[in-house]
Amino acid sequence: MPRLTIGIEEEFQIVDGEGQLRSHSATLLAAARPRLGEQIKLEMMQSVIEAGTKICADISEAREEIATLRGTLAALLRPAGLRLASAGTHPFSHWQEQQVTEQERYKILEEELQDVIRELLIFGLHVHVGIADREQRIEVMNEARYFLPHLLAISTSSPFWLTRNTGLKSYRQVVWGRFPRTGIPPEFGSYDEFENFVELLVRTGSIDNGRKIWWDLRPHAFYPTIEFRVCDAATRIEETLCIAALIQAICAKLMVLRERNLGFRRYAPSLIQENKWRAMRGGMDAKLIDFGKEAEVPMRELAIELLEFVDDVVDALGSRREVAYLERIVREGTSADRQLRVWKESGHLHAVVDQLVEETTAGVAEVAV
Repeated sequence: MPRLTIGIEEEFQIVDGEGQLRSHSATLLAAARPRLGEQIKLEMMQSVIEAGTKICADISEAREEIATLRGTLAALLRPAGLRLASAGTHPFSHWQEQQVTEQERYKILEEELQDVIRELLIFGLHVHVGIADREQRIEVMNEARYFLPHLLAISTSSPFWLTRNTGLKSYRQVVWGRFPRTGIPPEFGSYDEFENFVELLVRTGSIDNGRKIWWDLRPHAFYPTIEFRVCDAATRIEETLCIAALIQAICAKLMVLRERNLGFRRYAPSLIQENKWRAMRGGMDAKLIDFGKEAEVPMRELAIELLEFVDDVVDALGSRREVAYLERIVREGTSADRQLRVWKESGHLHAVVDQLVEETTAGVAEVAV
């Protein structure tokens, strides 16, 4: 069994007592740095803060990291009357009202992308899986692309945008899809082929480095990892850990299959995109296409199939508990479903934010600051 390290990055919302986004990231960063060091980073909007785990040997180590990060940030916000929330979009705050972080990188991106980046009031969950061999990174990426719509469906948490119920479970993907070099990655025959692709974009002035390739799954530009970027920000800690554990298990299973000369079938990005749209639209209520059977299959059935697919690797990875949480998501739905229920029951989007805040730090021990 390959021992695959994992790293998790979460983008959080900073909200006030009324539920509005508030620009406070620089102050929060200054307070958090003595405790959390470089694990806390600014994002373009000052109402967003990113927290990243250290490199974790397994999911239990990631659990401790996630709890510490969320608990510390929430505790540091409390004296200012601010709160921490996790979801792919904010239900009602407007991107035009957000303050931009004063950093040269963001000024360059704003000049390059204009309103496309000014509208980027979205929040994601990124999971890195460490794969030392660069050819294996490309092989796993080629095959793992198939599961990107499934992972999105499981993580959907952005049904609202600018006070509207969008009718989609992941509107974040609509906003993010306006960026260049996003979406389902192409297939590469080797790492050299990928590297040549990146170098061509650099030589032609399209990008200055590989970090500006923002696919849903990419080999990281600087680290020996592949990075899954498709997921909405997860609201509950257990959702974050479930998604990360599933991603790690998928990679491990694909590597085990390759060692047995049993490669996983690959599909064209355009076919995978069909499933991605269905996941964006319906989340766990969607029907995705089983391209082998050439038939629609309910996402809830596919989720159970996914558990069966990784069942023989999760014990060795130590992640059975975390992966099994998918059964609860199958029964109860995702964060998007819960948000919609709260909105329909209360009639108020502020109640949705209150619910997100409560769930974001549920089960997290109080942190003294």
